[in-house]
Amino acid sequence: MRLDLSTKDGVKSMRIGFTDQRLTAHGGLAVWSRFVGEVGLREQLRAVLPHAPTSPNAYDPTDTALGFIGGILCGADKLARVAHLAHDPAVAEVLGIEAVPSQSTLSRFFAGCGRAACEALGGLHGWALRELPARTEGYTLDLDSFALVHEDGRQEGVRVGYTRKGLKPCHRPILAALAEVPVVANFWLRPGNTACVSGVSVATQNRPVLAT
Repeated sequence: MRLDLSTKDGVKSMRIGFTDQRLTAHGGLAVWSRFVGEVGLREQLRAVLPHAPTSPNAYDPTDTALGFIGGILCGADKLARVAHLAHDPAVAEVLGIEAVPSQSTLSRFFAGCGRAACEALGGLHGWALRELPARTEGYTLDLDSFALVHEDGRQEGVRVGYTRKGLKPCHRPILAALAEVPVVANFWLRPGNTACVSGVSVATQNRPVLAT
């Protein structure tokens, strides 16, 4: 239908339409959801997630993981804001999951991700790197180190080291990132009293070698 409106430039008409379909401000997730299907991310998640649902009513861990990732892509920076997307039923439909998980579901999900789960998810990271297209000239590996301050100093591996705030309890991780694509190839969490260049040596042809 068309609606006539009076404006300062005279009468103009506006076309108005109606639909029974669900509308969402996060429709752009449809593109990412199509990408997930094409690269087989759901299958990869199902292969590496070590914990299965504990009750018949529990969400599939793969759905929980995809709901969390989808929430991050929608701009959520807290579990509660990811869970808030459950009020938009179109989001779950676009993501192809049963429902966006609640904050408590997400908390239990990550609480169950111990050391074994982290090691298993490392395989997912390796799969993502192997999916990168081949380049004749190769990729550039950038190394970076920084101080991760822990004021309480209770975390494993925390040592007093130099930071922008002076001597503080901290970790000093080293990151290896690929310059041509926004991806971290690997990282190592080191004690705060570690020198920045520790664990890295320069081999032939100026190629960095990372000590594991």
